[in-house]
Amino acid sequence: MVSIVFVTQVVDPDDPVLGFVVPQLRALAQRCELVVIANEVRSLPADVEFEVLSLGKEHGRGTLSRGSRYLAVLWGCFRRRRTDALVAHMCPIYLTIAAPLTRLFGVTTLLWYLHPSDTRSLRIAEALADRVITAFPDSFPHAGAKVRAIGHAIDVAAVDVAPLRRPKGSPLRVLAVGRTSPIKHYKDILDAVVTATRSGADLALRVVGPSTTPDERAHRRELERRIPRDLAQRIRIEDAVARSEIPTVLAQEHVLVNATETGSADKVVFEAMAAGRPVLASSTAFAPMLGPVDERLMFPARDIDALAERLAELDRMPEAALRNLGVQLRARVTAEHSLDHWALEVTTLVGQTQRRELPGIRRWLSHRGS
Repeated sequence: MVSIVFVTQVVDPDDPVLGFVVPQLRALAQRCELVVIANEVRSLPADVEFEVLSLGKEHGRGTLSRGSRYLAVLWGCFRRRRTDALVAHMCPIYLTIAAPLTRLFGVTTLLWYLHPSDTRSLRIAEALADRVITAFPDSFPHAGAKVRAIGHAIDVAAVDVAPLRRPKGSPLRVLAVGRTSPIKHYKDILDAVVTATRSGADLALRVVGPSTTPDERAHRRELERRIPRDLAQRIRIEDAVARSEIPTVLAQEHVLVNATETGSADKVVFEAMAAGRPVLASSTAFAPMLGPVDERLMFPARDIDALAERLAELDRMPEAALRNLGVQLRARVTAEHSLDHWALEVTTLVGQTQRRELPGIRRWLSHRGS
């Protein structure tokens, strides 16, 4: 069994943005010896079967203090037992800072990353990493020899598949989930719903997401001002819910819309599919999943008229047809993007990518300890 140190931002199963990390860690721990290092540990379930070490952000430690503690914790992990790999979750800096120690101890480095932003810090981490793992080829901002697409990590078993029901005469309930950032293009979704409704479609929109930064709070106010008065009962901007409540939110609606642009692969889209709900997405990262089921589930990024037409088409669909779309999408997620599939891919890749520690390092450490 391989040994992995997994580095992440937050351990908290109810965090609205990163609560999904805990199920990932549970799945990984079933296939490896796991130590987790987190920038912040807010809530740790009592039944976890892996070691969790905090860098202390929840206690007010500053950036420099957390950085020095990170190196100290890594040194302790690598010194006390053989570690096969370090997996840096989403933050390239975790891998970059660790590079001197991972090279010294022969620890394989993997960067898990899926985001359209191509930054200098990402390029540095990529150069230092042995492998870069992502969900789809398009969910990493550029191609590279180190990049490997292994699928997402969706806790399919945790998502209730409530039957999709749309009583006659009720609106098609449209959902968008995620932080109220301009990158989510909620304005496009809102405008498309208004356009389709003005053209005769029977729609209701619910946006659910946190606003944790000044920009996100300002964008939320902008969205609220954009809602036409005569549609105020049909369009709602709601606060974030606990991560554990996301399946319930998905079960309450008929279709999820995600308007992030090319390369992005938001996790909630997979979760909606797992819940048996049709989705509309603009990012080409979803084309391999959605295209074979129905090409109309994709729409061009920033094309409000195209999205409005897709929503109108779904509104015209019989309940049974909507339900059938959801069944097909759940089957695809279960086969290609489940937690078990993801954990198997990570541990297999670690086993195939082995480094050697520098000669004599163990003797030197033994000598220093004597």
